[in-house]
Amino acid sequence: MVRTAGLTLLAILLLWLPKEASFWAMTAPTYLVTGATDGIGRYTAELLAKRGSGVLVHGRSERRVADTVRRLKSLSAEADVQGFVADLSLMSDVRKLAEEVKLKFPVLQGLLNNAGTFDGDYTGNRVVTKEGNEYSLAVNVLAPFLLSSLLLENVKASGSGRLIITSSMSAGYQKGLKDLQLEHSYSAHNAYSLSKLCDLMIAKEMSRRYGSPPELCIHTLDPDPTSSWIDTKMLRAGWSSGGHPVTRATASFTMLTAEKYGQSTGISWGCGGGGSQSECEKLWEDLVALTGAAWP
Repeated sequence: MVRTAGLTLLAILLLWLPKEASFWAMTAPTYLVTGATDGIGRYTAELLAKRGSGVLVHGRSERRVADTVRRLKSLSAEADVQGFVADLSLMSDVRKLAEEVKLKFPVLQGLLNNAGTFDGDYTGNRVVTKEGNEYSLAVNVLAPFLLSSLLLENVKASGSGRLIITSSMSAGYQKGLKDLQLEHSYSAHNAYSLSKLCDLMIAKEMSRRYGSPPELCIHTLDPDPTSSWIDTKMLRAGWSSGGHPVTRATASFTMLTAEKYGQSTGISWGCGGGGSQSECEKLWEDLVALTGAAWP
């Protein structure tokens, strides 16, 4: 009799509780991965889905986002997978993305700023966005800087959040810090190297200002610090016609989920040390001016 009453009460509760996936996703860690429809971002999203985590798939193409969401759902019946479409070359789209995510997911376990581009959106030219920013700077630097500012509190709310910005062992071209838009010295590799140096520096400064382990750990990494020759669209465009399979690129997944990366902040894995503190502070001020980011 008691057992029957208990089952009846459970049935009533199940009928009453919200059916939205985002409500149930609160029971499992949820991660936002930018640039999740291709390459390392997609593979990282697949690994997260396989472990039953909630995955928020970001991409620029509605069709490719939908394809990736279907793929991830096929890998795990438990994982809550949702798609978000935004053009990260436009800060207006970055803000819309953040608002959409915040509305559905007040708590995020992690934010992986993975999206990146090369050589004017692979055109071979210096491209300036509608908002007046050099394309690689906009996608590779301004977007993760602004998105991180907008979702910082959501990641922190998990109590054990990870915020990761993808850099590269190719980070460099330091003299470009005085010409972030590369109006005077543009080349595909200058733009990419400078953008990855900026990523390294903002992650370093972000960790100094906001890192508070275990509540919020902020790191940066080269997504394949062992060789950096993963067969991706970017590698083929800028360096080589081939490389190792993407299944070798597990570093982003590891940094998002491994316990040891939740015990400290400011780790730079495979991409050097970046600029001095004064240079990082100056870059931070420049990026605030370019994005209008209002950090908490």
